[in-house]
Amino acid sequence: MNYLIGFFASILLCTAVMPFIKKIALKIKAIDRPYEAGRQKLHKKITARGGGMAIYISFVVICLTLLPQIDKRFIGLLLAGTIVLLVGLVDDIKRLSPWVKLIFQIIAACVAVAFGIGIPAITNPFGQAINLETSKWIINIGSIGLNISVFSALFSILWLVGMTNTVNFLDGLDGLSGGVAAIAATIMFFLSIGPKVNQPVTALISIILAGACIGYLFYNFYPAKIFNGDSGAYFLGMTLGILAIFSGAKLATALLVLGLPILDAIWTVIRRILHGRSPFSADRGHLHYLLLDVGLNQRQAVLIIYAFSIAFGSVALFASTNQKVTAIFGLSAIAVVMIAALGLIKFKKLKTRAKD
Repeated sequence: MNYLIGFFASILLCTAVMPFIKKIALKIKAIDRPYEAGRQKLHKKITARGGGMAIYISFVVICLTLLPQIDKRFIGLLLAGTIVLLVGLVDDIKRLSPWVKLIFQIIAACVAVAFGIGIPAITNPFGQAINLETSKWIINIGSIGLNISVFSALFSILWLVGMTNTVNFLDGLDGLSGGVAAIAATIMFFLSIGPKVNQPVTALISIILAGACIGYLFYNFYPAKIFNGDSGAYFLGMTLGILAIFSGAKLATALLVLGLPILDAIWTVIRRILHGRSPFSADRGHLHYLLLDVGLNQRQAVLIIYAFSIAFGSVALFASTNQKVTAIFGLSAIAVVMIAALGLIKFKKLKTRAKD
């Protein structure tokens, strides 16, 4: 497999395409304003959205050029990724309702499942596999027969929609979503070329995605010249979710690499619901904002989250399934302590300012 060619070609193509994407984004008003929806953002000037389009273009072009064959599941990946990318692009321009976006995310996930992308089993904390293919539907569409496992399909849709929104929630600081996605894709690459999985095609797809993300970071790392937008964040989330399934349903690996963002997303949804707000409403309660509120700058906050992703991703490469499950619990404990500590520091700072 041409791993190095795919990696560097994807970097170069994404880097080359990005200036044109930026011009188009500004022309069609796919922009992010400093004051939007009544709240001030971190950036001080109007910035183009849609940087994820360059990731998408380089990923698709290099994959279609280098993959030895295009199978049904890869077509499902492209269709699902394209659906969420397009609905995200419309949102980057016109701002859609969160529920409309959620419906299209579910549709995209259903398309992926219809093309054979599904999670056949999951491992419980005791190391035992839980079979999700015990009940099946036979659906005939013309001459095409689809054999869909009910529980597998439902869990797969939940996983893919969850991953899509996790990366979107993560897209709050310059270089954060693109960098973490690059780390996750690289970990998927090493996992896929290893003897346990041994999937050269999945490895090639993963390293091409990593290269595209790195090309994007040349324009997005602080200070950003262009943002991912919902289009790019949705595409990265959906694609990473599917790659985790491709690589032998190694969901534990994805949970470790994206552990902090996933836990942060879950806590964000719970916190907003408890406060009587929409889970899709914006606020500064995310982990990356808490890091800023306690005094770190954007680069420092982003690098800390990179470090966690690399550390736990490395654990995922060498650990057994049981050890991965243990590591997930350990990561969860660290995340809870970190969020609680940062929240307490922020509260004390606000209290001190109020007294002054």
